[in-house]
Amino acid sequence: MNRLLQYLHVLLKWRKLIFFNTLGLTIIAVVVSLVLPYRYTATAQLLPPPEEDPFGMASVLSGGAGSRLRRLATGGLGNSSSDLMVGVLSSRSVMKKVAERCSIIDYYRIKHHSMEGALKALDKMTGLKVTDEGIVRINVEAKTPELAAKVANYYVEELDDFLRHSNISQGHNMRVFIERRLGQIDSTLALAQESLKVFQQRHRIVTVDEETKAAIDAYANLKSQLYVKQAELGMMGDVGSPENPYVVGLKHEIGAFQGQLRRLERGNPKDGFGAGFAVSFESLPSVTAEYLRRYRDYKIQDGSYSMLYQQYEYAKIMEARDTPALTVLDYAVPPERRSFPQRTVIVVAVFLFSLVAGIAFAFISEYFGHIQNARPEEYQGWRELRNQFLSVFHKKK
Repeated sequence: MNRLLQYLHVLLKWRKLIFFNTLGLTIIAVVVSLVLPYRYTATAQLLPPPEEDPFGMASVLSGGAGSRLRRLATGGLGNSSSDLMVGVLSSRSVMKKVAERCSIIDYYRIKHHSMEGALKALDKMTGLKVTDEGIVRINVEAKTPELAAKVANYYVEELDDFLRHSNISQGHNMRVFIERRLGQIDSTLALAQESLKVFQQRHRIVTVDEETKAAIDAYANLKSQLYVKQAELGMMGDVGSPENPYVVGLKHEIGAFQGQLRRLERGNPKDGFGAGFAVSFESLPSVTAEYLRRYRDYKIQDGSYSMLYQQYEYAKIMEARDTPALTVLDYAVPPERRSFPQRTVIVVAVFLFSLVAGIAFAFISEYFGHIQNARPEEYQGWRELRNQFLSVFHKKK
C-alpha cells in the first residue's frame, strides 16, 4: 500500500480521538484564559544623567582634567551611566522605599507582613532593561493599571532623589574641603599682606625694577599652581587609588611644577639662591631682598586664594542646585489593555499542541498494534522496558 494512503488510513481510523482530544484541550484553554487573573504592564523611559566629573570641576581645571575626572568617577571600569542606573533601581534601598510607598505588603497580602516577601513580589513585578541607545526602561506588571503606573513612577522618583542627593553630597564635600583650605590660606594671606605693608611703610619702599618683579611674579604663579594641584590631590585621596591614572597624572604634574620651581630658586648657581632670570637675592641690598621675600610670599598666597576661590564658587553652585539629575522621556501611564493573559496566543498554542499530540498518539498506537502481531519479540521488548520504567517510578514513590 502506498505510504501516503497508510498515513491517511491511520488518521481516519483515529479521527474521533484526534478530534475530541483537540476540541477538549482547546475548550479547556479557552476557559483557563478566561479565568486567569489580568495583569497590566506600565512602562517608564529614562535618559541617563550627563556624565560629569565627581567634583564638578571640569570647567575650572585645565589640561583636560575634567575628562580624567570622569574616568575616575567610574573607576576606569567602563560602566555606562545607564547600567549604573539599573543597578541603583534594583538595589534593596530603592526597592524597599518603592514597596513601602506602594503598600505592596497590604496590596498582595504578604504573609506576616514580611518585607522580604514584599521585595520578592516587587522584583517579580519589575523588569529593567537598557536599550541599544542607552535608554533605561522600567516595566512594571501589576493587577491593576493604576498600580502598575504608580510603581513605575515611584521608581523614577526614587532614582531621581538618589541621584540628586548624591550629586549634592559631592558638591558639599568639595565645598567643605575647599572652604577649609581657603580659611587656612586666608589667614596666611592676611599676615603676608600686613607684613608687606608694615615693612614697606617702615623702609619707605615704593617699588623695585620690573625684571625682579616679573621674576617674583612668575615664581609666585608657579607656587600657587603647585598649592592648588596639591589641594586637588588631597581631594582625590578619598576616591582614587594610588594606581588610578588620574592620580598618577596629577602626581606627575606636581613633580613638574616642583622641578620648575627648583630651577627658579637656584637662579645663578654661582650666586646661590635666586629669584630667577639671573637675579640673585644675594646680589641685592638686604632691605630690598627682604622686601622681595615678603612680596613673594604675599603673591603666592594671593594667587593660591584666587585659584581655589574659583573652585569654591563652583562647588557652592553644585551644592545648591536642585534641578533633576535625569531626564524622563516618558512617565508611566495606566495601560488601557492588559498584557496578560494573551488569550489568542494561549488558545492557538494549545490547539496546535493538542492536534500534534493526538496525531502522534495515533501513529504510535498504530505502530505498537502492528508489531504486536508482526514482530511479537520486539513488542515484548518494549513491554519489558515499560515495566522497568514503571517499577523505577514506583520505587521513587
